[in-house]
Amino acid sequence: MRNRNIFNLLLFFFFSQILLAQTFVLPDNWLFKTGDDISYKDENIDESNWVRIRVPGNWEDQGFPNYDGYAWYRLHFEVDEDLGDQQLYLFLGKIDDLDETYLNGIKVGSSGTFPPNPVTAWNEQRAYKIPAGLLKKDNVIAIRAYDIFSPGGIHSGLIGILNQKEYEYEMNPPKGAKKSFYQMPTANGLIAAVYNERRNEIENIFPHIFKFYDENKIVKPFLKALKLKSKEKPVSVKYLDNTHIISIDYKNFNLKYFSSFTANEKIFYAVLSGPKEVISNLNFNYQLSDSEILNDSVLINSDGLSQKYFLFSFNDSLHNNSKIIKQAAARLKENKSNLISDELKFMHTVFDRAKYPNGIKEDEKNLYQQSLCILKMAQATENEIFPKGRGQMLASLPPGVWSICWLRDGMYALLGLNSAGLFEESKSLLKFYLEADANYYKKFIWKDGKDYGVGKDYQISVTRYFGIGKEESDFNDFGPNIELDGFGYFLYTFTDYVNRSGDIDFFNQFFKLINEKVADALIHCIDSNDVIRIDSGPWERHLPGKQYIYTSAAASGVLRVYAELLNKMGVNSEKYSSAAERIKTGIMKNFVVDGKYLKGNVEGKSNQEYEFYDMGMIEAFSLDVINDADFFNSTISEYDKNLKIQPHRGYSRVNGVDLYDISEWVMIDLRTASAHIKFGQKEKAKKLIDWITSHAKHNFNLIPELIDFTKETFDGAIPMVGFGAGAYIKTLNDYYNK
Repeated sequence: MRNRNIFNLLLFFFFSQILLAQTFVLPDNWLFKTGDDISYKDENIDESNWVRIRVPGNWEDQGFPNYDGYAWYRLHFEVDEDLGDQQLYLFLGKIDDLDETYLNGIKVGSSGTFPPNPVTAWNEQRAYKIPAGLLKKDNVIAIRAYDIFSPGGIHSGLIGILNQKEYEYEMNPPKGAKKSFYQMPTANGLIAAVYNERRNEIENIFPHIFKFYDENKIVKPFLKALKLKSKEKPVSVKYLDNTHIISIDYKNFNLKYFSSFTANEKIFYAVLSGPKEVISNLNFNYQLSDSEILNDSVLINSDGLSQKYFLFSFNDSLHNNSKIIKQAAARLKENKSNLISDELKFMHTVFDRAKYPNGIKEDEKNLYQQSLCILKMAQATENEIFPKGRGQMLASLPPGVWSICWLRDGMYALLGLNSAGLFEESKSLLKFYLEADANYYKKFIWKDGKDYGVGKDYQISVTRYFGIGKEESDFNDFGPNIELDGFGYFLYTFTDYVNRSGDIDFFNQFFKLINEKVADALIHCIDSNDVIRIDSGPWERHLPGKQYIYTSAAASGVLRVYAELLNKMGVNSEKYSSAAERIKTGIMKNFVVDGKYLKGNVEGKSNQEYEFYDMGMIEAFSLDVINDADFFNSTISEYDKNLKIQPHRGYSRVNGVDLYDISEWVMIDLRTASAHIKFGQKEKAKKLIDWITSHAKHNFNLIPELIDFTKETFDGAIPMVGFGAGAYIKTLNDYYNK
């Protein structure tokens, strides 16, 4: 056993060197131009009217909002080192949606199919073989890209030039849990930053944690490419004690990055710790932005170990932080407290407030605590300048693309917060939903002349929220997303909060509003076939939509528990309990196939149809709509044959061909585990829990949106908040407390 452990350690060390190695790192500051001209592939063209853009990053986020169609990227770079005769590959990240790529005027690869019949390849890592002799000292990459709709451009993934060994590892890595993610967010509910382990730099620091102010303005970073000026290379990188503090060990000193919860200000800190003679002359490089950059530094000397604080903030049209950063520097100079110790104490207090399930294992506890920290980082604090934006919870932290307050994701965040006993945070999020601006889709006539609106006054968003606390529907060429499952799930999480916390005052303050503008609105959406009418569904299918099992399961299960709460509080609940039973009857009538399993939507006629199988059906069991163990087993058996990726893995969300759909969805794995627990199948649940825990352990204890279908690597938006951290906390409590 000892020899086997040594072998595993050596194997891990070998692969970790490949993971961080990269033959040639490409710059992240590219040229960009919308439109299409095939001459843009040539080596020498007039670039005077091209603009600079950061790669990776959607072009919508960098000055080209709502732009769909053709665009070109160009990058000039020099190769000074002798790369010899080795085979090299050009890695260009993931490009939404299509691309043709040229190196020094020669086409080296393409992905997707261009118009007139475009086929997307938006979630595929580009890796193109470089012909022998094509790479020289002065080079230019030209990428012709086409975006069908929604965010476009080089949005994520690995970018650089790799040799054969690196290529093989990246494209065909070993199976099982492994290191596959290299970015770390840190935030304090006010500002957010992303550290890139491969580049050893802070990629971006944002003035808010959310992505959009409103429909007209995106949140841009106030500082980019913050990098320590040192020839030393990091030895290790981690979150310090499962907190928000990124800790990087060098041979002779340590560097920590964070924004402060205790000060609750929009200041980003970089703190060097080490011998005075080592750290006193160290400094940082960074790229400027449109904001006025504010910075200061403070050196604190002590016996044997010194600390050098670097403070970064900004002024813009909404903020004036000049006085705040001066006051922060003055506090440090007066040495009134150790800010790092204060931050650790703050997050440890959060950990101490939380409830932990009995029997939790060490790796699970580490991930549980890091997930609690993710939930704290992703929730806007009371110092957010937009009053109606306070309390909102993001779907993902950056670099994840879903750094938006998505209602459905927030529901799973609430389940996690409630089960962990963090009622202060739960209440703040519930209050955000109940006071945000909504009701914009009471009536909505689309191009086909039909009204897809809710049809009744409502309070809870049909999709998500802008940072200012205004309802938003993720509109594109296929119309808005009008999703009704959030109405139901809100009732469930509100009920769960009141039952667990005993907060009767909160119930009394809001139940009339909730009855009228959430529960009654949901009942209004019951169709003549006794299930919820067509909507965009849990996977954001826009219009016209279908009648999805997920939406009706959420409605039936939650109306029942909400009615029970009302009854306990002495409020008439008959219409809600009756509606719950009506929808349950409708589910059994419209979604059951041959008495054996649930299908994904009413409209599905054949199991060969796209999304006939939909793992959203799992909520019919996890929310106690259906309690028949035999029917659960036969449904899972059918889905295991059609959506379970491999015996040791979890599930795709629907049957189809799109890589996004057929990738493994971590939230579905966790909700399926909870369903197994309800039916006494804890061994099956534990396999799914262990699978997620082992992956997270290798990747800073962060939880991804997806696990790649073939590579078994992190994919999608990372880290996920509700679909990741919240769902994991809830599932562990289900498992150990059952």
